[in-house]
Amino acid sequence: MGIYLNSRKTLCFVLLLIIVSLLYSSTLHAPFNFDDEAVVKYDIVQKEAREWFATFYPPRYRHLFYSSLIFNYSQGGLNPFGYHLVNTSFHLLTSIVIFFIASITIKKGLSLGRKEAFLIASMTALLFATNPVNSETVNYISARAVGMSSFFYFSALLSFIIGSLHNKKIRSRFSLYILSLTCFLAAVLSKETALTFPIALLLYDFCFMREESWISLKNRLLFFYLPSFLCTTFAILQIVSLKIMIIGWWQKIDFEYALKQVQIVGHAARLILLPIGLTFDYHFPNNFFSSYILLSITVFLIIGIIIAISIYFPKARVIIFFSIFWFLITLTPTNSVIPRSDLLSERNLYLPSFGILFLLSTATCQLVIASKDQSLVKKISISCLVIFFLLQVILLHKRNLTYRSNILLWEDTLKKSPGKLRALHNLSHFYISEKKYTKAFITLRTLAKSNASPHYIAYAHSNLGSIYLQLGDYQKAEKEFNSGIKAKPSLPTNYFNLGTLLASQGRNLEAKSSYEKAEESYKNYQWGYPTPVELYINKARLLLKLKLYDQAESSINDYLNRAPKSGPGHFIRANIFLATGRLEQALHEYNQITDSPKLEAEAHNNRALIFIKKNSFKQALEELNQAINIFPNLIDAHYNLGNLLIQTNGNLINARWHLEKALKLTTGKEGIERIKNALKSLS
Repeated sequence: MGIYLNSRKTLCFVLLLIIVSLLYSSTLHAPFNFDDEAVVKYDIVQKEAREWFATFYPPRYRHLFYSSLIFNYSQGGLNPFGYHLVNTSFHLLTSIVIFFIASITIKKGLSLGRKEAFLIASMTALLFATNPVNSETVNYISARAVGMSSFFYFSALLSFIIGSLHNKKIRSRFSLYILSLTCFLAAVLSKETALTFPIALLLYDFCFMREESWISLKNRLLFFYLPSFLCTTFAILQIVSLKIMIIGWWQKIDFEYALKQVQIVGHAARLILLPIGLTFDYHFPNNFFSSYILLSITVFLIIGIIIAISIYFPKARVIIFFSIFWFLITLTPTNSVIPRSDLLSERNLYLPSFGILFLLSTATCQLVIASKDQSLVKKISISCLVIFFLLQVILLHKRNLTYRSNILLWEDTLKKSPGKLRALHNLSHFYISEKKYTKAFITLRTLAKSNASPHYIAYAHSNLGSIYLQLGDYQKAEKEFNSGIKAKPSLPTNYFNLGTLLASQGRNLEAKSSYEKAEESYKNYQWGYPTPVELYINKARLLLKLKLYDQAESSINDYLNRAPKSGPGHFIRANIFLATGRLEQALHEYNQITDSPKLEAEAHNNRALIFIKKNSFKQALEELNQAINIFPNLIDAHYNLGNLLIQTNGNLINARWHLEKALKLTTGKEGIERIKNALKSLS
């Protein structure tokens, strides 16, 4: 019997692996989206962020979550495949852990047979793995914080459950309790909402640990709950910024807001049981719940499950209590007394969904599958169950398809939440990134004329200006950037874009002023993004033109601290050294350029000019020949080599060839005249 059940468990896990792999394979190459731009493309790419999380102590806000992203970045850079693979792996592992929790709970907590435990555990794990509401947690890379935290949360619960079984040896029990506490801390270091774990644990203890299968409550209190309390205190006091965050939560408590959440929580339960109408960004206007049929169906369905279990399965009545309160406790951090800008996010239903799915699986297995009744009603019920599961798989597949493209995802979001202006903003952003300017214009104009917050209106003008800039309409671009600044003067983006526009037109002093305002705004405005490195290099290039060498050097140093291997950065710093007479330092900087053939060739050309100044003509010739070998069409290198051969009485035939080559490549009038004058000296 044991071997038979073990083989069935293995089959269940293989089935989970196949189903999860197949369903989520379509999104393994899905692009970064929404907060991924800030969390991955900005935070993790920054050297400072990687250094912060390189050491375990002091523990920081979401330390393990960020460390996992750093690992992905170190292995595959900004290729999203590795990030998605890790998210999917966590989802699969969490489903397996849930299987064991459900199985042990049914066997030991309710004293039912192994067959019932296997059926309920399998169904719970399968429903969890394929529930479309969990799609966001798996596909949205930044939602890994939820996926990781939930995996460790469930692992901590499972370790506690196994460690509390009566037949465990003291040493084994101690190890499992240590593992449970470690997983709890790991959950908190992945996402701070895992602080609900001690309450969820007490709920489980109260509901199920009352039979002879478990050690005494006294032992659990002494060997686990006391250390658990100490771990919670340690986490709150030691994790950087967590204590401040909790104090902030406490100050925001609003019980009137909690009353408004009742309908939202009901809608959340509906999404888990009937995952229809899922969207990435929910909008709840005043009339949202006025005639919502699906919510009513969900309420009747839950009431029906509760009544059925109470009448036909009295031993499992405690499941009702546990499941409902598990759902509410784990949902509390995001949907209770603390006001949030997002009333509901699907990723925040990942952990709570276990309670509802466990209740559904228990009721279904006992009333349908495990029933000894062989009537037509049972056969129809099993068929309906199979259809329900297949529909859930189809809905998940369909939902996953929207994540393959940011435009598809945000078009779907805007369709389902037409009043959500953030959806309009994000959709326009992705239209621009894929150069779908006509569609971008429509969304941005709508956003700019809406009653959106100044932030979104200013951003709309910024994006409109960027489109005009790419289309070469500088006058309209400048007008849009200024409109954005007027809408929200503290938003840095419009200053930055305006500075780039002004610099391209040679309005250098105006550009300098705009860049300085952008830099100041980035430092003062807490909006989630650091100062873009492009600002520092653009500003340095401009200051070099203005011959403000000290300021230019400071700006390029800021840039190279963030992008130490940037060829353009080293080239600009070398030019600053050259302009200020620091020739040896300039030679060294030019040598650092290896990432662009043309730029590397220009660096060799400039090194040659330095050697000419130092009368080191042999080295200059070597540098110029090297420049031409790297980039054969570099005009300045041909011109300088021809001139150098003339000045050093070298091979005049070669000198003429290089000058004529430069003449063929040159299009500017001044350049042509300069080369013709050099050729005349050969006559």
